[in-house]
Amino acid sequence: MLITTENEIQSLMPTARWNRPQQLFGYLEEEERVALEPLLGATLLQHLLTEYDRLRETYVDITATTVRPTGKAKKDPRLAHADVTERLEQVQAGKYREAYTTAGDEVQDVPKEDMAAIQLIRICQQIEFYRMLSHKAGLLTVSFNEGGGMNVSSGESYDPADEKAKDRVVKDAYMSAGRAVDSLLLFLEADAKGDKLFTLLWEEADAFYLHKDLLFQTARVLNEYLDIRSERMAYVALVRDIRFCQNTYLKPRVGAGLLKAVVDYANLGGAAMISQQTEEGGNGSDDGHDEDTSKARYIEAVSELLSLLRQALAFYVEGRRTNISRMSLTVSTSVRGTGSTIEKDERLARRDSMTDAQQAMAMACDFIEENLDALGAAAVDSPIYKKVKEQEAQEAREKACACAAEARRRRAACEQNSRKLFTAFPHTHRTPELE
Repeated sequence: MLITTENEIQSLMPTARWNRPQQLFGYLEEEERVALEPLLGATLLQHLLTEYDRLRETYVDITATTVRPTGKAKKDPRLAHADVTERLEQVQAGKYREAYTTAGDEVQDVPKEDMAAIQLIRICQQIEFYRMLSHKAGLLTVSFNEGGGMNVSSGESYDPADEKAKDRVVKDAYMSAGRAVDSLLLFLEADAKGDKLFTLLWEEADAFYLHKDLLFQTARVLNEYLDIRSERMAYVALVRDIRFCQNTYLKPRVGAGLLKAVVDYANLGGAAMISQQTEEGGNGSDDGHDEDTSKARYIEAVSELLSLLRQALAFYVEGRRTNISRMSLTVSTSVRGTGSTIEKDERLARRDSMTDAQQAMAMACDFIEENLDALGAAAVDSPIYKKVKEQEAQEAREKACACAAEARRRRAACEQNSRKLFTAFPHTHRTPELE
């Protein structure tokens, strides 16, 4: 469990009065399994559970009342109230200090690795607690008594909350949990680009931010082509659709080798990809100038193809989702406001998205066909390359047949002219038998 003390509950909800937090363990354990494990993965979650026990033994309590900002953060309010990503960067740069009070009232700095684990656990506690509150608010306000009776429970010195206040609490808890999820993913992304304290443990999770086998590796890249409101959980929910559309619609048309080359370019960039190809014995010529020119043309062609394929993939993904169109049709459907209208608009949006996807895919295929020389060996196994080569072979065969036919026609004409000439002047023709 990542929440075991009353102080931790009150740090998340100051008005809470739970002197027996073990009463909530069943609900909290459910949220750990349902919400946290898909985000963190089983390995990282188990690591944090182990770290939680160790950190509580070391610092007694990991809330802000015990492990609190000091030093530069205490003097600079901007550092004390920075968001998760900025704070991690400040910790890594040594600009943000956290301290804890020992049993002898001495203030000591917390090691950077411990502070990163504490920050991550605090965010996980927010997700766990606020999701539990938003899902179980009804159960927490009803008392189930012996014999099956149900009563509304309330504090002895507090007035019961009305329905409006309860709905507001549920809504606020749900929004807080959503913000905490995004903060968690931001924190882990920043760590993956920095010290990599949790990256190897996080890689197996469904919510891992970097998918190197996809054209849309991160939420930020996808948001450039498909409006997901910059929400990382929306990207996580779309990963399976992205992979399906990429393998079903793009790979058969483009070819596995060319698609892999484009994905490598998206992950590594031009220079790194060329370097990798060189190490693997990739394309290039013996002449230095020609080789540089060929590489420049290749990088330019792959870069343009990446943009075209991403555009097509975004439309294919949009066509598979029913709630994407709902975001763009919010105004019109709220005015007309019938369920059948929403379903009709969604069907039209899906149809239009698939039409746009097919058009974008056709543009990408035309581009490949026009730039086969620039794409080089990467396009050899592409169906488009094979189609072009078959067309060229067919044209060559037709040209050869036409040349052969023309040669036969000329030979026949010559023979006919010779017979005419022999008939007109027989004495000029001598055969070997007469000689």
